[in-house]
Amino acid sequence: LEFTNGMDLDRILWLKSRNSETWLDRRTNYTRSLAVMSMVGYILGLGDRHPSNLMLHRLTGKILHIDFGDCFEVAMFREKFPEKIPFRLTRMLRNAMEVSGIEGNFRYTCERVMEVMRENKQSLMAVLEAFVHDPLLNWRLLTASPTELNDINIDFDEPSSLSRPRRLKDALNESGPIADDVNQRAVQVIKRVSSKLTGEDFPSSTGEIVPLSVPDQVQRLIDQASSHENLCQCYIGWCPFW
Repeated sequence: LEFTNGMDLDRILWLKSRNSETWLDRRTNYTRSLAVMSMVGYILGLGDRHPSNLMLHRLTGKILHIDFGDCFEVAMFREKFPEKIPFRLTRMLRNAMEVSGIEGNFRYTCERVMEVMRENKQSLMAVLEAFVHDPLLNWRLLTASPTELNDINIDFDEPSSLSRPRRLKDALNESGPIADDVNQRAVQVIKRVSSKLTGEDFPSSTGEIVPLSVPDQVQRLIDQASSHENLCQCYIGWCPFW
């Protein structure tokens, strides 16, 4: 941090632009698209946001996220290197924004996107519930302990075209404690997403759950995403200070 200024992305946007008008348009698109994907990614509980999972369009400057494998805050509950940040907002991403940094297009867009998602909470919940209860989502691997994982026989060399139908049939026929754990995990995920869409995702200093306004919720998220205490817990491949 002391020997690098973190201006790499900012310089790329400038050097790849033919003129100042193109540069300004790219920077605006970059800032707004980053804000949209940050808020949507937070609602989805999207993790593993290392630089390789953020695509930057060379012409428009828009940001696009890929690899949605670690969703519903799975990365936050890892035994090693848990991700405590709600979305990626490292210094190089901030330095590539406007002169005022996050104060401007980024914050404004975040608040507008969060407002829209709150207004359409029921529609979002209906869509997400279909994914949460999908039998193909192997919740046992997400919630099981290391000893339980060792007891599960998985043939990683088996072609997916053969393994997926079998796994789907096994998941649909499951019953007993494992199925109960799966349902319990699904209910927890739905409640967590619902609390995010109502502003009840941050407890107060007294421990009570008080709904936050959209600006307050966005501010809490920005503070968490830029906290060095949270960033330092990420594994080195996440590039927390890039």
